[in-house]
Amino acid sequence: MSFPVVSATVFAPLVGAALIFCLSPARKELIRWIAAVTTGISLVLAAYLVLAYDLGTGGVQFAEKINWLPSFGIKYFIGVDGISAVMLLLTAVVGFTGVFASWGIQDRVKEYYITFLALTFACAGVFASFDIFLLFVFFELAVLPKYILISVWGSTKKEYAAMKLALYLTLGGAITLLGILCLYFVAGINSLDLLELARHEFTRNQQLLLFAIFALGFSVQVPIVPLHSWLPDAHTGAPTAGSMILAGVVMKLGAYGIIRIACWLFPQGALFWAPVIAVLAIICVVYAAFVAMGQKDLKYMIANSSISHMGYSVLGIAALTVASLAGALFQFFAHGIMAALNFAIAGMTYDRTHTRVIAAMGGLAKVMPVLGIAFAIGCLASVGLPGTASFWAEFSVFVGSFPIFPTLSILAISGIVFTAYYMLRALQRVYFEPLRHKEFAKLKDAVWHDWVVITVIVFFIVAMGVYPSLLMNLITSGLDPIMAGFKGATPVAGLTWLAALGGVR
Repeated sequence: MSFPVVSATVFAPLVGAALIFCLSPARKELIRWIAAVTTGISLVLAAYLVLAYDLGTGGVQFAEKINWLPSFGIKYFIGVDGISAVMLLLTAVVGFTGVFASWGIQDRVKEYYITFLALTFACAGVFASFDIFLLFVFFELAVLPKYILISVWGSTKKEYAAMKLALYLTLGGAITLLGILCLYFVAGINSLDLLELARHEFTRNQQLLLFAIFALGFSVQVPIVPLHSWLPDAHTGAPTAGSMILAGVVMKLGAYGIIRIACWLFPQGALFWAPVIAVLAIICVVYAAFVAMGQKDLKYMIANSSISHMGYSVLGIAALTVASLAGALFQFFAHGIMAALNFAIAGMTYDRTHTRVIAAMGGLAKVMPVLGIAFAIGCLASVGLPGTASFWAEFSVFVGSFPIFPTLSILAISGIVFTAYYMLRALQRVYFEPLRHKEFAKLKDAVWHDWVVITVIVFFIVAMGVYPSLLMNLITSGLDPIMAGFKGATPVAGLTWLAALGGVR
């Protein structure tokens, strides 16, 4: 196509930020609508990429390639394959709904929307990049807006949460940069083009080391226990839309990097380290679920739930089968929209009740039935109810992981029980018990911009639950070149004691 549709999808929020920058801070309503229109354009274009992608042809489509730094072999190379198309759609959905979830912000509206749109732009750039250096640039660009959103517009311990997030993610970025430098000199082809590097043959020892470096750097942003402690504080300190994009998109950047770079370029390293990743995944699922059960703060509970649910994706990555990897990537999308909904409802509830303590609320469904129904849908999606996108994601992960890690897969399935306990308990205590406070009887239900958020996200939760093959076929197509590196390889190539612990067949 002559029209750069991928660049337009990625840069539309940045154009919105630039337009807002030129406006007076007093024009708050126009600022909000510019943010809504530009993220809406990105959403329409992302949906077009999903629908127009040619599954028969496969590979990278709608590609745009410009030599950026020829002396170092660095290019502006963006496009979409089946995986990128799905992730761009996720980013656009969360970015668009995040704008409307922020409609009630009155403090420094201009600066807020510039920051939020810049973060949306950076996340989209990661998913569209097929040059590793360009991907890293977008990856690092996302750190500053996250820090600003939390430190300026956050609430509980916002300065502490913002600094902790910045330090952790900067550490992960430094490790990733080390991996890029090692990769550049080890490959020796003066290029960081993913397609060219995928054709290069690395030795087994090189793959073991490079996979470990990249996986460690990216795992900070998944996050994988024990590198997770920044996330609950960041979620609790962030404004509502900040939590939505943090859980819905930012948490996926690290896991996406592991699949896109580490698994694709270093299949032998992936096979060797798979048992370690699988064990860490189960720790994420079970440990974070137990922590969530003990939380009194609604946002802390949802934050730890997000860590637990990302453990399913990490298990799918470790199993390295088509079904498990497809399930992991589908879980990126399913969990992204589901977590965005839960954080949005938690924020709307807090704006009305001015408390996040679960025990301090109760009976809110009597006065806010729309928010109650929306939170119920989010809770059921968290549990993986059939008919929601999460069901197919978790089902695919378990089907693909059980032949490789049967014992660990059984432990992971137990996470569904824990999730049902703490999510349904929160739903009951917040919305379906007797109304505890008389002043809550005057609370308002969802207003029009809340309806936009709820309608768009619930549509995708149900639509992908009823017709998952639309995205699953795209994801499977995108996995074809990655899985080609594993043909004829043994599922577990090392670390036999961990393999035995995991019950590997």
